[in-house]
Amino acid sequence: MVSAFPDSPTPKAPSPEPHWAFQMPSASELKGQRHPIDQLLTHGDLLLVPDAPREVLLRRAFHVTTGLLPSPEEAERYLNDKRQGAEWMTGVTEAALSQKTYGERWARHWLDVARYADSKSAAITENADYPYAYTYRDWVIGAFNRDLPFDQFAHLQVAADLMETPKSDLAALGFLTVGRVYQGGQQNLVIADRIDVTTRGFMGLTVACARCHDHKSDPIPTADFYSLYGVFNSSTVPKQLPIISTPEDSPGYRDFIKKRDGLARAVHEHTKKIDPEYQIPEDLLNFEIGEANKKFNQKDREKFRRLIGEVTKLEASSPHAPPRAMALQKRNPRNPVIHVRGDPRNRGEKVPRRFLSLFNEKDEVFKHGSGRLELAYRLTDERNPLTARVWVNRVWMHLMGAPLVSSPGDFGLESTKPLQLPLLDHLALTLVEKRWSTKALITHIMTSEAWRRSSQASASHFESDPENQFYARANRQRKDLEAWRDSALQVSSRLSTEIGGQPIELDKAPFAPRRTIYGRVQRGYFPSILRAFDFPGSEEPTMRRSQTTTPMQALYLMNSFFLHGEARALNKKSRGIAELYQSVFQRAPSPEEKQAAQTWLKNAQPARSSGAWDYGYLYNDSLEFKPLPMFKNKQWQGGHKMPDSKLGHLNWNPGGGHPEYDKAVVASWTAPADLTINLRGELHVPSKQGNGVHAKLMRPDGSVLGEWTALPTEKTPTHFKAVTVKKGEQLWFVVDSRGNQDFDSFHWQPRLSDDRGEVTQAQKDFCGPGLAPRVQLAQTLLLSNEFFYID
Repeated sequence: MVSAFPDSPTPKAPSPEPHWAFQMPSASELKGQRHPIDQLLTHGDLLLVPDAPREVLLRRAFHVTTGLLPSPEEAERYLNDKRQGAEWMTGVTEAALSQKTYGERWARHWLDVARYADSKSAAITENADYPYAYTYRDWVIGAFNRDLPFDQFAHLQVAADLMETPKSDLAALGFLTVGRVYQGGQQNLVIADRIDVTTRGFMGLTVACARCHDHKSDPIPTADFYSLYGVFNSSTVPKQLPIISTPEDSPGYRDFIKKRDGLARAVHEHTKKIDPEYQIPEDLLNFEIGEANKKFNQKDREKFRRLIGEVTKLEASSPHAPPRAMALQKRNPRNPVIHVRGDPRNRGEKVPRRFLSLFNEKDEVFKHGSGRLELAYRLTDERNPLTARVWVNRVWMHLMGAPLVSSPGDFGLESTKPLQLPLLDHLALTLVEKRWSTKALITHIMTSEAWRRSSQASASHFESDPENQFYARANRQRKDLEAWRDSALQVSSRLSTEIGGQPIELDKAPFAPRRTIYGRVQRGYFPSILRAFDFPGSEEPTMRRSQTTTPMQALYLMNSFFLHGEARALNKKSRGIAELYQSVFQRAPSPEEKQAAQTWLKNAQPARSSGAWDYGYLYNDSLEFKPLPMFKNKQWQGGHKMPDSKLGHLNWNPGGGHPEYDKAVVASWTAPADLTINLRGELHVPSKQGNGVHAKLMRPDGSVLGEWTALPTEKTPTHFKAVTVKKGEQLWFVVDSRGNQDFDSFHWQPRLSDDRGEVTQAQKDFCGPGLAPRVQLAQTLLLSNEFFYID
């Protein structure tokens, strides 16, 4: 038979020794009173680095548990605490774990694994939102905060609807249901995604690789994949998601119900218009239209989907929408067959619904319904050696900065046997002994000497053990996006303590002061702040984030309106240099730092604009650029009120502006490098009255490169090619009134590009005022390595 994969490597011959991860964890003999982790760690010949200073340990402890800094009161309390060593560390750890912020921090770790998103797919444009995905996110936060045992945490996410549990726990099923949706509704791919997130997420096995053929390296036959396929194919998403808590009656809630029912009725009236025999159901949210759908043409279907989308948008955006669970429900069990080469149209032999054959007892099959509940329990029972190991490896990774098993999502034959296997097994057994308590496991790790070590080590440590596999020193950790953004909000005193609720937009002003975990995650599209800082994609589970350091990150933050706002708030609450340092670094500045800051502040000038663009005006027949003095209502203008007594209606806004009869309004752009650029744009005067405007592209020396006139209601192209500018040179975009300023509001958004692509766009890069010197100092501290790094 010809191989379906002729270029694939030959599978490895099975080793005579069972794979380490497929054997049950074994306990090591422990002696003496020393912490078990410190007894089991193998250090080679390296000298152990001593404990980090208390200030560093306190900052590190709150970072790994809450993603925030200790408050000034917590810092004072624990830095002056008389306890020592593990006893002191126990107190700090338990205090941090008791805070609600712990659940927010650790929920984000799990949401990476669960490929969480608030939308279905980049390819889905209509009804693209999951309006209730946030209830799963909030359930995960609550589960960590109440220290839900990890075995129950797993069971509920796979089979909450089949368990006797409060209805609020139905939200746990979002683990299976917030995954990617495929064009054409390819349910076979949705089921494959659910198999993948379950097996990789809990067991560290890439079972989805067996969809088209037997696994190339692991003992997972295609039959195993389709056994699980049958389990998940025997469940379906209910037509109406279950309400998990009813909001209190209020005017806002009643208004929401009225609007929602009106939009829902429009869906049914559209259907009835096409099929007069269609009966509008009592439950207006029941959009099962049955036979009526067969009478729809393409235009009717598009309108039907659009009308349903209006209902979805309202439920996704209204704060009064009752929360619903992204649930599953059972249906008649489906008997699975193998899809030959992964093609659902090519049906092969039948297989039973059962657990992976690698860990299966003889003739074991799932006997109750779909088997989903049995699968949930099999993930954590005493015959499964993987789930506890996989979870403790992740916990170690988040606490220590690197995992013991270098491939957190793959414990199969291709994984490298961990150097510290006895320690991994000890942690797995400890987790089970402590009734699967994640908080107890975290405390166990953080009270070891290994966790308390300093990251400041000798050159020999880095030369002998560059990857720190022997843990003779601590790994230096950098804040991820969430920890950095949340800490910036914290030190500016703007951080909200509100927990849960519908997602916020992270990239739109005014920037909500909520933690980053509440930011909307749109599958296939990330705001620039997420793209710049390694936020994981949500098309598939992320087992370990990548971490990069690039110039674009610094450039983004230097020009970030969000960071400008936090710098202003930080400056406003701080009385001087010492207080700025204390807020950001939780320490006083050194004499040298204080002197340098004072010298810089003495000589610094306030920045006129926060970007490459500046906005002003010219008197007719003058080349003296005068800045517009007031930024208000998202535009540069002459004064607090419009029209201004001196500058009248003169203004420039993101879309255009308004000149005066004796003054031209100007947008000045400064070139960031030597460039040869092309201009494209359109000048438009929307009013039918007036006599139009005149525009010029010119240099500050008066040389005119291009001129255009737009009469009332006209749209005049403003294109120009091959303008050469040196770094730091300016181009002026000038608009005057043609002698009569009445009805001269204009639209003009010039776009500049070179042969590599867009350089700037006047509308997108429109910028407000720059930062005052003290605010610039606050911004610099928030951008510093000392703030970004834990120790």
